[in-house]
Amino acid sequence: MNISIIDIGTQSLKHYVFEVQGNSKKTIYYKRYSESNLGEHEDIRTETIKRNISILSECLAVNKTFNTNKLQLLGTDILRKASNAQDFIHAVKERTQQNILVVSHELEASYLYDGFVGIVPEGFTFAAMNVGGGSTEVVIGDKNKLHKSIKVPFGVKFLNKTFTTATGIDWSGVDEYLSKNISISETVDNAFVTGVLDFVSTIGKPLGFMFEESNISNHPIKVSTEKYIEFLNVFRKMPVGELQKLYPKDPVFANNFAMGQSVYVAIIRKLKAKTVIPSNNDLTDGVIQQLL
Repeated sequence: MNISIIDIGTQSLKHYVFEVQGNSKKTIYYKRYSESNLGEHEDIRTETIKRNISILSECLAVNKTFNTNKLQLLGTDILRKASNAQDFIHAVKERTQQNILVVSHELEASYLYDGFVGIVPEGFTFAAMNVGGGSTEVVIGDKNKLHKSIKVPFGVKFLNKTFTTATGIDWSGVDEYLSKNISISETVDNAFVTGVLDFVSTIGKPLGFMFEESNISNHPIKVSTEKYIEFLNVFRKMPVGELQKLYPKDPVFANNFAMGQSVYVAIIRKLKAKTVIPSNNDLTDGVIQQLL
C-alpha cells in the first residue's frame, strides 16, 4: 500500500509517499517546499493561498505516478492561529476534494509518540522532540505509555525574527531566551531529535563528526549530548551557503538547521539527557499507524 501525507506547516510544505507493508515503512518519495511559507504573514494572504494550491496540485500529480491508495493532509500551528485559516482550508478542499486535518498540540504530540513507540525496546524510556516553524512538541514515554507531552509555543520562525541582527544571529540571546522559556522538570537519558538523521549523517563525515552505533531500528547512529553541542557550535559558525553545498538534495533545509538544533539542545539540557539519537521519524509515522 502506498500512502501519501502532505504536512502543511508554517514555513514549509512537506510531501511524503510511503510504501507500507505490515509494520514496515519505506519512504519512496519526499520533497520539501520551503517556498510554501504559509505563515509569512499573520493572516494567510490571497497570493499565499494561490502559491500553496499550485504546490498541492504538483503533489497530487506526483501521487498519481505512485498510485497512492490513501492521502492525508495535515495542518499544524499556522492553521490553528490564522484568523482566516478557513479560507485556505476551503480552497484546498475545492482543489483536492480532501479535508485538512488541523492537528491540535495534543494530537500532534500523540502522533509524535506513536511514531517511536513501535521501534523502541522494552524498558527504554525516551524523549522525542519536533521543532517546526510555529511551535515545538516534546513527548516523554516508553513502549507502553506516553508519560508526558510538553508544548513549547514557538518555533524557528519566531526565533529567527527575534534574534537575527544586521551582522547575523545573536546566539547568546537565543540561548538565554530558550533557557528562560522552556520549562521541563523531567529527566530522561535518551532523546530523539526528529527529521535530521539524513542531514546529520550526510554532512557529518565531511565535517569530521564521529558517531557511535545505535541499536534502535532505522536509527543507525547516536552521539553524546556533549558531542552534539559541539556539532551545534560548528553549525552556528558555518555560513549557511557552506552547509547547503554539503546537502545538495535539499539545500534549503540548511537555512534553519542551526536554529532548530538550538531548540533541541536547550530541551536536551533541560532533560539532562545523556544520549542524542538523530532520527528521520516524525509525526507522519504516527499518522500512518492511524491510517492503516
